[in-house]
Order: sequence, then C-alpha cells, then structure tokens
Amino acid sequence: MSLKRDLAKYKPRKEQKDVLDFISNTMVDKPTNKYFLLNLPTGIGKSYLAIMISNWYKQNINKSAKVDIITGTKILQDQYSQSFESINDLKGKENYTCKTYACSCAQGSEFNKLNKTSCDDCPHSIARDNYISGGISLTNFYLYILNSIYNKQMLDRRDARLLIVDEAHELDNVMSDFISIKITDFLIKKFKFQNETKIIKELKTVKTIFDYVEFVKYFNREILDNLNSIERGMSVGRNAIQDKRELKINKLTGKGKNTDLKLMQITSDLKQWQLKIEVFLKEYEQNKDNWVLEVNYNEKTKQRELSLEPIWAYDYLEKYIYGRYDMVIMMSGTILDKNLFCQLNGLDVNKTVYYSIDSPFSIKNRPIFYLPVGKMSYNSKIETFKKYIPYIQKLLNKYKNKKGIIHTNSFELSMWIEDSIKDHRLVFHDSSNKDEVLKMHKESSESTVLVSPSMDIGVSFDDDYARFQIIAKIPYPSLASQKNKLRMKNNPEWYSWKTCCSLIQACGRIIRSDMDYGDTIIIDESFSDVMRYSSKYLPIWLQDSIKVFNKK
Repeated sequence: MSLKRDLAKYKPRKEQKDVLDFISNTMVDKPTNKYFLLNLPTGIGKSYLAIMISNWYKQNINKSAKVDIITGTKILQDQYSQSFESINDLKGKENYTCKTYACSCAQGSEFNKLNKTSCDDCPHSIARDNYISGGISLTNFYLYILNSIYNKQMLDRRDARLLIVDEAHELDNVMSDFISIKITDFLIKKFKFQNETKIIKELKTVKTIFDYVEFVKYFNREILDNLNSIERGMSVGRNAIQDKRELKINKLTGKGKNTDLKLMQITSDLKQWQLKIEVFLKEYEQNKDNWVLEVNYNEKTKQRELSLEPIWAYDYLEKYIYGRYDMVIMMSGTILDKNLFCQLNGLDVNKTVYYSIDSPFSIKNRPIFYLPVGKMSYNSKIETFKKYIPYIQKLLNKYKNKKGIIHTNSFELSMWIEDSIKDHRLVFHDSSNKDEVLKMHKESSESTVLVSPSMDIGVSFDDDYARFQIIAKIPYPSLASQKNKLRMKNNPEWYSWKTCCSLIQACGRIIRSDMDYGDTIIIDESFSDVMRYSSKYLPIWLQDSIKVFNKK
C-alpha cells in the first residue's frame, strides 16, 4: 500500500512517462538488454522516476522481485527516504542512536560484545532487517559496496533483481576507493602494536608498488599477531563493567576504566583491516597492471602518505555489483556518451541501451554568464586569485539579498577566499562538517553564501536556497594524482569527459524545477579551453545558455 501512496503523491511529468515508455518498449523489442543508461538533466525528478520504474518492474517483469536503489551521497539518500514511505532506508551503525548506552549503535554494539548482551529494539538492527526484507530498499554507494565486498551474505539473503543507480557517474570512483589500500603512521599507532616503531620504519622504506605489496603482507602478519595477543590478554569479563547503567554513566562522565572496551574496538578494526587486505591482495594478484602508487603529503600531520589504487574499477563493478541483478538502471545528468560510459563502468555495450533528453527548463531561467577573469591553472592561480578578489566582491554585492554558492573545486581556494574576502555572508566547511554547514545555510534567515569544493554533486539548492552560483575553478581532475595521469594516458577521452561531467553537475545545483531560476557565473578563463577542446561533452542545451562577457 505504501508504494501506491508514494505513486499518488505526484503527477508524473511528461519526461518521466517518456522514460518509462522507453524502458517498457525496449524490453518488448529486445528483452536481452540488461543495462539502461538514462542521461537525465537536473529537474527531471529522478527520485520519483526510480519509484515509477520500481513499480513498473514489479507489475510487468517480476511481481515478487525486490528492488535496490543506491545513491551517491547520504544527502541524496535522505531526500529519497524523507519523500517516499515505501523505501526501506539503511545507513551505517554510526547514524543510529543506541538507547541503552546513549551513544551510536556502532559503539553500543561494542558495549554489547563486551557485556555479552544485546539491545532490545536496536534501531540499526531493525533498519537492517527491513532493508533485507523490503520490497524497495535504499542505501548509499559506500555502505552498499562495503556490504557487497565484506558482507555479501546480507545481499545474498536480500536477493534483489533490479538495481537502480542514482548519480551513476560517481560509482566507479567509490568502488576504486574501496579496493584501494592506504596505511599511515596514524593507522599503525591507532592499533597499538607493541613494535609500532619497527612497522613505521618498514613503511618508510616503501618506494615502489612491489615494496608496498610486500609491506602489506608484512602488515597483515603483524595484525594477526596483534589480534592473538589481544585476545589472549582479554579474559572473559575481566575488568569489564557488567551493569549497563554503570557503563552508561562511565561513558558519559569519562570515569572508570574501559580498557576492555577499547581493546575490543581495536580488535574489531583489526579484523576489518584483515578482510580489506585479503580482498586487496586477491585483486592485485589477478591484475597487477591495474595498480598505481599514489604519494601525497598530509599538511595536517606533516607526513608523506602512500596508497595503492586501481587505475580502473570496471572489473570490480561487474564482480561485486552488476552480476547480482537481472536489470540495472543507471541514472545521471552526466552519462553523456554511451560507449565511453560503458567502457569506464565495465558494461557490455551489446546489452546496453542509452536514453538522453535535453533540459526541460526554460533557457531564460538558467543563464550561464562566462566572465573570464583569469586562468586558475597551477602556474597562474596565485596571480589569478588576486584578480578574483574584486570580482567576487562585486558579485556578492550584486546578489546581496540572495543566497548562493561559490564552487572552488579545492580546499586551498576556499581558504584563500576565507582569508582574503571578509564578508559575514560567506560560510565555509571542512571535510568533517559539510552536512552541518549545508543545513545551517538552508535554515539561516540571512542571505548566506556557501563556499565549497564539494557541493557540486548530489546536493539540491532549490528556489531561494541559491539564486546564484560562482564557479571559481573549472573542475579538472588533478594531475598531481598518478592515477589520473595514467587514466588520461590510457584513455585521453576520460579527462575531457570527467571535466565536463563535473562542470555540468555544478551548473545544475541551483535549477531544480520548471519554476526555479538562478544565475551561474564562471570566472575561470580555463573554461575557454573546455569549450574549444571538449565541447562534444557539453550538451547543446547547456551551450545555448552560455553568455560570454568581457570582464571590463
């Protein structure tokens, strides 16, 4: 009944009905098709479309089938779950509150392990059970991939037949992150190895991919030794506080010795890392040429950090995700090219169909003003930013009574703006408080302006949440990344596609319906290069909205 109520909430738009007709007709003409690529610009209503497709599949293909929906961000996940009651939503344990211990369910589960107890009516357990048994279930890419790799029995129990992927252009990046392996000094110290100094010393000798793989094997042996040592040292119930109420008080006041709890948390983390290393070593051995060693410098810790990352993720997508389903629907505003997208995501092009439409919104409501102030390239970014300052100040004054966004594409540029432009309307976030700052921006009665390197995907700024946005840096993939360099070398089209994909996503943040309107201002002169060399990935409906202005 809840699915019928969800369907009755909205009147299907013409574009949504056209998509459903396309899928239905295609399945009649060629039922062997498995993959449907739906290139749908912002405002089509992809969330409601996912509900429509789920209902169509159940009525016409498999009445008893379960449907999985996965999204790119928790923010978009919340939009789904808050809009549709037929969806069974699942997040990680840290997102649920344990009533027994007044903490997250993640930590509450550790308390229960320690006390050999369980919580009645655990909210995470309830959500997980509903997810497994639900007709339509939802989670985010991160949690889904975590389960698909490390807890596949849960997805086996669920046995869904249809997968709908929203913001599908991001799926390969997230999969790549999960297969990657990154061991740091901080991680080693966190695990309380008795010989941590020796392990850190060994890590510092790593120079090549071969060195790193050998270190990972050595690190895995150290994890096993540490696990055995911890488990031998923990007698059952030794020094543990058995009374839940006392344990709750100790947690809240910081009093008491929760040594066993800390050891149990370390044990849990070590076991997770053991699984991660096992998967990494298996995947590495199967394709040694698909790996790159990334070397970064962490400004916060002042240390060099190494990671081993797969260059491409398409093999893992088929193995861990697509292979479970009879049909896969991939939706995004930036699929852009069928053959390239199939190649990047490991899709059989002969079993894939592509559907694309123009933006349904009036061009007058979505103008893009190109004001080339200067190139925000690596060699000229400092001088360019000096030119930016008065122009950004003028634009803030022009839209002084409007909320807006400044897309920076890097925390460095965000920090420069924070240091150089003193305007009380500007609000900033770091990597840990993005959701909180976004919520504050939307709820504030003031005309706040978000400055962010990461609000270009999966975030809606409907109506007065943003009437203007400034794109201060064209979102080129960073060539400081060895992986990106190899991707561009192996597939030059990827670089152009990825740049345009990110740019189109950013442009779509502030126009969310046919009644919505807002101005997009691009001030990075590098946009000229995008139009010159990569225009085939810029839809005509977007190109038609561009108005070029001389900065003078």
